[in-house]
Amino acid sequence: MIAMKESRGWRNCAGATRPELEINLCCGRALIHSAAKERVRLLIRNGLNWPDVVAVAERHRLSPVVYEVIAGAAEELISPEQLDVLRAATASTTAAGMALLRELLRLHRIFEAARILVIPYKGPLLAWVAYGSFIRREYLDLDFIVEQKYIPDTVAVLKSAGYLPQFDPREAHAGQDGNAPGQYAFLSQPQKILAEFHTERTLRYFPTPIDFQELAGRLMTVDIGGQRLRTFSIEDTLVMLCVHGAKHFWERLGWVLDIAMLATVQEVDWALVTQIAAKLESTRVLLLGLYLAHDLFDASLPEQLLEEIGRDITVQELAEKVYAQYADVSDPGAGVIPRAMFRFRLRDGLGQGLRHTWRLAMSPTESDRETVRLPRWLTPLYMLVRPWRLLKEYGSGLKRR
Repeated sequence: MIAMKESRGWRNCAGATRPELEINLCCGRALIHSAAKERVRLLIRNGLNWPDVVAVAERHRLSPVVYEVIAGAAEELISPEQLDVLRAATASTTAAGMALLRELLRLHRIFEAARILVIPYKGPLLAWVAYGSFIRREYLDLDFIVEQKYIPDTVAVLKSAGYLPQFDPREAHAGQDGNAPGQYAFLSQPQKILAEFHTERTLRYFPTPIDFQELAGRLMTVDIGGQRLRTFSIEDTLVMLCVHGAKHFWERLGWVLDIAMLATVQEVDWALVTQIAAKLESTRVLLLGLYLAHDLFDASLPEQLLEEIGRDITVQELAEKVYAQYADVSDPGAGVIPRAMFRFRLRDGLGQGLRHTWRLAMSPTESDRETVRLPRWLTPLYMLVRPWRLLKEYGSGLKRR
């Protein structure tokens, strides 16, 4: 463990050690270090609020992991009824996950036939690469990245595959200038499977646009059910997961466990990871995600990275805000001002922080355009609609809980 101020670390965050939260953390750790199973057994012997254990697992998308570890290491310590509650919480997500896997393979074949490079990531692919199992990780939709110029073709292909676009048709032709949504979402009929397509235009939480061709040059191949799917390299995936988690203020422990598992079970070129993050002006974003994985789930990291994290007090202070969220003490995503401050402090420098925070605050999304419908000649005014909508949705955040 790296040397930190005495107040650092999740165990010292107020309320973070409540047993119902800790057993969820320990079940995640048990996938990496089997010794954590003994702590799971001890927590059960000491007594738990079982509905709260299940609620925490569901909130953080850890139900499959908690069920697997408790059923395998401590089944005799709980009642059949308690085990059934965990099993039920897992069954529905497992069924949904397998349906999504089948759909992923179907869409992969369709886009291969259309000769459009569509890169799947997260979802079933991440479950397989990081956990070695399609049922250990919860996922509710499918995610892909495609170049912006191929979005019109993608819309046509998906319509023929039974999907309906969930965005303004004009946004399909955004190109490099027009209005692009936060993602291009499609819903299958009648299965109601959600597929989200991202481009270099929609990934707004990268301070600099991604270089699609550079990412494509590092793709790796994953064999699933006899199909060979190309997805992002382990190094690119780690950076993208850290950006995604930071975008959502790391509100789910499952996202942290993804990083811990990926860094543990796969061989990682850590020098390349840091180079990728630096080029995307997301070094601190990367360090925060890695620190959370190390501190919460004991993921092993190179000593050089641990030393860099130890020198960056801001990373540790942001981690404390995340831990307070897990303990229901405060929420860095509750209120426009706390959200802006969290994002500002995540950036690698003062100027970069100001530019990126301002861009996120003032660049309209489809949600802003849906709030107020303006004629095309008044489109520039959406940049004024956005701060108003954010204040209405999140509040200022000045009132303490």
